[in-house]
Amino acid sequence: MRESIPMSHSRILIMHPEAPVAALMTSMLQTLGHTIDEAPNDRVAMRMLERAPVDLVLAGADPDDPDALEFLTYLRRKHPRVAVILLFPTAHPERAREAQIRGAIAVLRFPLPANALRAAVSQVLGEADPVAAKVAAASSNGHTSSPTNGHANGAQPGAETVEGNGPGRSRVMFEPPVSAPLPAPSIRDEDPMDLVGEDPSFRMAVELAGAIAATRAPVLIVGERGVGKSLLARFLHARQLQAAAPFVEVACGALKEGVLDVDLFGARGGYGAPDRPGKIALARGGTLFLDEVASLSPALQNKMLRLLRDGEYDSVGGVAAKADVRLVLGTSEDLATRVEDGRFRQDLYFKISVVTLTLPPLRHRGSDLDRLAERFRVKFSRQLNKDVRAFAPEALELLRTHGWPGNVQELEQVVERAVIVCRGSRIEPNHLGLVPRSVSIGRAPARPSQPQVDAGIIPLKEALEGPEKELILQALEALNWNRQETARVLDINRTTLYKKMKKYGLLFDEPAWAN
Repeated sequence: MRESIPMSHSRILIMHPEAPVAALMTSMLQTLGHTIDEAPNDRVAMRMLERAPVDLVLAGADPDDPDALEFLTYLRRKHPRVAVILLFPTAHPERAREAQIRGAIAVLRFPLPANALRAAVSQVLGEADPVAAKVAAASSNGHTSSPTNGHANGAQPGAETVEGNGPGRSRVMFEPPVSAPLPAPSIRDEDPMDLVGEDPSFRMAVELAGAIAATRAPVLIVGERGVGKSLLARFLHARQLQAAAPFVEVACGALKEGVLDVDLFGARGGYGAPDRPGKIALARGGTLFLDEVASLSPALQNKMLRLLRDGEYDSVGGVAAKADVRLVLGTSEDLATRVEDGRFRQDLYFKISVVTLTLPPLRHRGSDLDRLAERFRVKFSRQLNKDVRAFAPEALELLRTHGWPGNVQELEQVVERAVIVCRGSRIEPNHLGLVPRSVSIGRAPARPSQPQVDAGIIPLKEALEGPEKELILQALEALNWNRQETARVLDINRTTLYKKMKKYGLLFDEPAWAN
């Protein structure tokens, strides 16, 4: 296991032949508070390494260049205690595996969202590397480790353990989820981790979640009701080192303050009655997911702040207790606005938003709707033992034109109903229970003097949302997510661009490790 490096005293060296790319990475990492130097090539980088100690090297490399890993080999030989992250411009699994064998801590595909880069760097430079710590503990207990595709010794998927520098040490090398492609959508009923989707903003949220899963930092998941916040929280939990520990979910908005207080923190028994443990105690060693955290009362916000700040809490009528739980929080509300209005504590907001994952609504996810509908068709056909093989084209078109205010949760319920009532092998429009836009809901006929408007025509503002999101996303990607340049090219001001990015779930580069 590599020695811990204090977060506030780390030095990072960025080696990249393209100065704008190096400058972009520097700007992405500035919020972490480290000292950052840049080198245009390996010769300058070597001189800088000789002059002053460096904790982490971020090195750009072309995987198609036969000499791409020579700099890595030199670093591991001359400076074995320096962590190295390689940056490939394109995916190259074979070269990435070779880099890991030669000693790279991680191989990332760059460019990537700032949040993902900061998360990877913070994990490497953290006060403890939880993955390596568990492997080292297993090694010290006499266990042997070998390359594996599973999760042996608590390593992440795709990780392998190899001998490190010095006796009794091992080093975990992996290609983090930020660079690995998402697995093919699963259709197994028992698999709760079916994060199906190819929408860029959705994938960004999932990949960042995978990158920070092994940490214990609190995570805030933002999105409308029904977008899958609970599923993403379970995805985070399943990829922790303590995945076998309990996952406990609490719907904060569904309980009154007094009931929620006891449900969360527990209560001391009286008159011979036993103590009642709260959800915090029940989730010990695992994950506690608090959905709709915006509904917490001021008193509960105070108790939650103490839990996050001191790791302690008081049960109702009891005494202080220590907490051992990773907090994941969900909200469909704009917490920043609630802070401005005085309805949510600012210090609590800063604590819970260290890492923020934003899930886009279903209406902004394009062809993901077809993928999800197909996934649910297979799921419920198997559960109900029915031979429902496909959607009729008209049924798919009806799904695509629906507004989905309930998002993925609503889609799942609609498809389940369709499979239940379907009597043949194909789901038809009438099985969905949705009213087509072209059908008038009211019974009263329109007055002759009123012009007849086709109800299938959607509002212009709604129709333009999809193309607008794609145009903004294309501009951001072309300009390496530089907001100022993107606003200039699109001929809008930065405030307007920020609001539109927030609306479409494209805010991936806000500080993820502010603390």
